[in-house]
Amino acid sequence: MKELFSLDMKDYDPDGKVFSRPSARAIVFKNDKVLLVYSKKYNYYKFPGGGIENGEKPEDALIREIREETGYQIIAESIEEYGKVPRKQKDTYDENCIFEQENFYFFCDVDDAKLNTQLDDYEAEEGFTPVWVDAMTASRHNKYEYHEEGVDLVMVNRDAKVLDMVDLEIRKRERTKREKESIAALGNLDYQGMLDYVENCLQEQSEYSHSGKSDISYSRFDHTKRVLGWAKRLYDMSENKDELRYEDLIIATIFHDVGRTAAVKSGEPHAKAGIPFTRSYLLEHGFDEARTEYICELVGSHSDKHRMNEDNLDPNLLMLMEADLMDDMGALGIVMDCMITQSRNPDAVFSDCLDHIMRFTKRIQMDNPMTTENAKKLWDEKTRIVCEFTDALKKDIEI
Repeated sequence: MKELFSLDMKDYDPDGKVFSRPSARAIVFKNDKVLLVYSKKYNYYKFPGGGIENGEKPEDALIREIREETGYQIIAESIEEYGKVPRKQKDTYDENCIFEQENFYFFCDVDDAKLNTQLDDYEAEEGFTPVWVDAMTASRHNKYEYHEEGVDLVMVNRDAKVLDMVDLEIRKRERTKREKESIAALGNLDYQGMLDYVENCLQEQSEYSHSGKSDISYSRFDHTKRVLGWAKRLYDMSENKDELRYEDLIIATIFHDVGRTAAVKSGEPHAKAGIPFTRSYLLEHGFDEARTEYICELVGSHSDKHRMNEDNLDPNLLMLMEADLMDDMGALGIVMDCMITQSRNPDAVFSDCLDHIMRFTKRIQMDNPMTTENAKKLWDEKTRIVCEFTDALKKDIEI
């Protein structure tokens, strides 16, 4: 199991006798809340769980402890390793002894039915109560609220730190879940397989040396997914769907940046470098040659933004171009400008971020490059957000 972090208080005699007691702890979340145990006596939150008995499997200890402390029954097949936190300190009951503990944390689900708890004497004396609570609320409580004398602060702060990590992990998992649902809703083709292929092609070099993006961790694969989102929105808004080839548009959007890594190595334009990857994948997956070449043409031409005002430009190509331009602008552009400013100058202040936003995102945003009315409206909305933000930031930081 991966190590999340370690705790070594170094308050013990290194030659002292060692007492070890590993533990298993559950991370159960539902409806944006985490299942925790609250100590009424000492005023802190902890993850449900406890010591692993000799010869007992961590998963079995997990099921037993959660049943005893919370009344909930873990669904065994849902148990998933998250990480461990080794702990080493002077033993609370014997100052000549070293207490070592590996705390194993597991994600898991529980049945909806709740039974009575079966608390040990000390757990009952502390007033252990199962509660569903927001992870960040519990973390801040452990860090900043008063705790009665006698509480194990190492344990309290350990679970506060794990709560911070779990909060981020939960948000990440929820985003991934929503993303997979959105991809599945695109249609019957294996769009997820196409995305996996593109991600693998881009994996060697996730940062592309282009403008300020080389100063931050900029993922071209994440850019691809965002452009895919804009292409879907533009398609849904279109009143001329009979002129569009939906599946080919979506496929071309997925593959539009697949040549980025190859282009960095070869020096050729990334759009053209993506054609061989696109052609190879589609032919290997049963697409006919004519359709494959059409999609390759979209991929190879999407960077020719100077053609956007051409008469009779393929509407699928135009929609791909507009979707591509939508990314990195508006609210996202503001965040990116702040990240770049901080990356280039760790001592940057708020006014430095404002200056960068004014010179880049706002300047670009003021010139609407879109051709279709729907895309123009979306761009104008991004412009409104940027203008309102910069005006508000000026008021916040200027005398």
